[in-house]
Amino acid sequence: MRKITKLLSAVFLVLVFTVSISFTYFNTTLVEISVGVWEFPPQPVSVWIIGAFVMGGIIGLLLGLGIFKNLKSKYEIKRLIKQLNEAQQEVSQLRAMSFTDL
Repeated sequence: MRKITKLLSAVFLVLVFTVSISFTYFNTTLVEISVGVWEFPPQPVSVWIIGAFVMGGIIGLLLGLGIFKNLKSKYEIKRLIKQLNEAQQEVSQLRAMSFTDL
């Protein structure tokens, strides 16, 4: 199963690489981008688009990792609070019982 997954991943990466190369080849129009006070030199449209995808992927990964860690931590906190409340209730019940009830 792992070999199939690796093979499919490799095929997918080769496909993405091939599509990116052909996209770059056919989109050579120079475009200058200015963002606020920053002005970037003219680059082909394909460079800007591929750059935007790469930056979006990197930012998404960084934010995604933090979000998943945060959600996992929140779940763990809720689970531990529930466990603590159950233990406190059990202690209260045991304190309320007389020794003869044991």
